[in-house]
Amino acid sequence: MERAPGLSRQIFQDLTSVGKVPLVLLLLVLISALSVVFVTQQTRTAIAHQDQLLMERERLEVEWRNQILEEHALSEHSRVESMARNDQDMIRPDSRREIIVSQ
Repeated sequence: MERAPGLSRQIFQDLTSVGKVPLVLLLLVLISALSVVFVTQQTRTAIAHQDQLLMERERLEVEWRNQILEEHALSEHSRVESMARNDQDMIRPDSRREIIVSQ
């Protein structure tokens, strides 16, 4: 008595002898599905990286604004005059000692 081939063997024989077109189509569908998964993962990675860059940009913009404010505060006339008086012992000349240079 001959034993019947297993189901997987029968499917393999059918695909290789009769169903070559469905086999090729099945492979193409699987490749397409894997490509979609790969592209989706790459897109998610790119979006996450873009979000990190945008957050870094915002942080740098805040730091830049703070630096501008600090620069303006340090270059105020009253502060410069105060430092000249206290640190350098400079005084503003009175009108008798003032010399005006003109061309």
